[in-house]
Amino acid sequence: MKIRNKANWVIKLPNKSKLFVEVGDKVKVGDKLAVFNSHKVENFDYSGNLGNISDSKREELDNLFRNKVVQEGDLFLNLGFLKNKLCFPLTGLCLGLDEFKNLKIEKTEDIKKEIFTPVEAKVTKIEEGKMVLEFDAKEYKGKGLNGLKAWGEGEIKIIDDIKFLNYQMEGNVLFTKNIERAFLLKARVVGIKAIVVLENEKNKEIEIDLPVLELDEQTWKEFTKDNLGKNKKMLVNSKMDKLILVLE
Repeated sequence: MKIRNKANWVIKLPNKSKLFVEVGDKVKVGDKLAVFNSHKVENFDYSGNLGNISDSKREELDNLFRNKVVQEGDLFLNLGFLKNKLCFPLTGLCLGLDEFKNLKIEKTEDIKKEIFTPVEAKVTKIEEGKMVLEFDAKEYKGKGLNGLKAWGEGEIKIIDDIKFLNYQMEGNVLFTKNIERAFLLKARVVGIKAIVVLENEKNKEIEIDLPVLELDEQTWKEFTKDNLGKNKKMLVNSKMDKLILVLE
């Protein structure tokens, strides 16, 4: 059932993102929100070099360097008299030294990536690591089956016959009672973004790398009664157990 008329979309902001909006700005679909350099995490196995250090020393090193920018060649640990000095192998953000003595460093690459808004919204919050967009919506409670989420857009219709799955459905959300594997795989091939199914004991057998949300019969009837045949933008959030319909 509908439980609110506002919804939030949280966007992760990588370190040192360049922002193009401020809190309070209204944005339209496709507006550029931020640009950042892509990041890559490198893993270095130091279990051999640090095999003899105690857990307390490892934790001390982890606390000392975690979330700090380190430079290639800078001293990480002096291994002692007549032993080699252990230096950082890479310049980047140190993500710590785990219990297996793996050192993780996040390096910034030259590749630029852009973030665009998927929905007409208002910027309500910008803080370290994230931006929050608020938009008008109807929210329907469901049951997520795999913890994925995706936006979809197009005409809302129920399709149960595989012959009606075609590339005109690309980018849309599929509403169906058919959970046969061949049917669902074709849905992915034609470009379906997410799948919404009617509550059924067999739904737990669904295995597909698309968001899948299950609606109970009452919610299914309410949603289809209000929206069948209409072109809508929506978010299927299997992780949060909900279907969010954007209001225009």
